[in-house]
Amino acid sequence: MHDQAEQKIDYYGKKIAGMKQKYGMNFSDFEKRIHLRGGKEDFEEWDDFILWESYVTASRYWEQFV
Repeated sequence: MHDQAEQKIDYYGKKIAGMKQKYGMNFSDFEKRIHLRGGKEDFEEWDDFILWESYVTASRYWEQFV
């Protein structure tokens, strides 16, 4: 289980790093940006937000097994 958790953390870490690079900010700042837009939605950014949030959640889940 420990090895699997490390592999998952590495996998999600790479996904998170890709999103950080794409947007030039961390998830918390990106989340604020999304919510501050109000009624103006950028569907690509919204899709990326959902993905990024899932990567962060999954990474936190697997960290409990290391």
